[in-house]
Amino acid sequence: MVEIIHISDLHFGSEFVPDYIENIIQYIKDIRPDVVVCTGDIVHKGRVVQFEKFLPYLNQIKELSNFMAVPGNHDAKNSGLIFFEKLIGPRRSRLILEDKDTLIVGINSAKDDMAEGMIGDEQLDWLGRQFNKNLENRIIALHHHLIPIPMSGQKFTTVRDAGEILELTQLFEVDLVLMGHRHVAHSYVISWRIDSSTTFLYSGTSTSNKVRADDSPSFNHVSLDEGDLEVYMVNSTNLEKVLLVERKEHHTEFIRPRKTRIEHLLASAVWDE
Repeated sequence: MVEIIHISDLHFGSEFVPDYIENIIQYIKDIRPDVVVCTGDIVHKGRVVQFEKFLPYLNQIKELSNFMAVPGNHDAKNSGLIFFEKLIGPRRSRLILEDKDTLIVGINSAKDDMAEGMIGDEQLDWLGRQFNKNLENRIIALHHHLIPIPMSGQKFTTVRDAGEILELTQLFEVDLVLMGHRHVAHSYVISWRIDSSTTFLYSGTSTSNKVRADDSPSFNHVSLDEGDLEVYMVNSTNLEKVLLVERKEHHTEFIRPRKTRIEHLLASAVWDE
């Protein structure tokens, strides 16, 4: 079994709350996961001073666990990918946990001064070539969402070539896709075949107050074991855990529901006649 702490949208420099990152670091210290994956927007404006001031927190995490990060659109602002690669890590990477039979591939969906995401043919080709190693647990991490999320605002910032990534998850039997961007904890499970399914997992904003509606800052605690998956959403303010999704033998037992605009519209008296 591989244990993953999935954090995202830290937004150091805008509504960032130090207590939240301290809580997460303590949680990591207690759990000792196999890896911490951050799906982007570590800083808010891509400024070198923001990356530098975040480093003490990052170094604490790296002392406790393996770490992988992909850039978000806010990291890429103001040519921030230069500083991301200099201070955080490569914009795309592959992490193999041999003893956990696990492969995690991180790709860059962010472009400078663009809110929407795009992968592109060259990176799509690179991504496919990373899965030539026969490992049981296969994971992709990126910042932008591949599938729109209910009650998360306008949907103009999905990945432009999302269809190709969705097809790739089927072709290479990817177990899990980790994403952020919309500051919402959510999940979808798509079964491509009877014996195979992919879970698309989104993290909320983990260390800022840039939340939506009555959501709380949060991160995900993931356990993946030969197709069996259990994910808890952890509140960053008090570390309370709520089951988000449970999948056993590629059959989904539970997905935590999320309010949608449709529910609000149907309950509204405005439309009664």
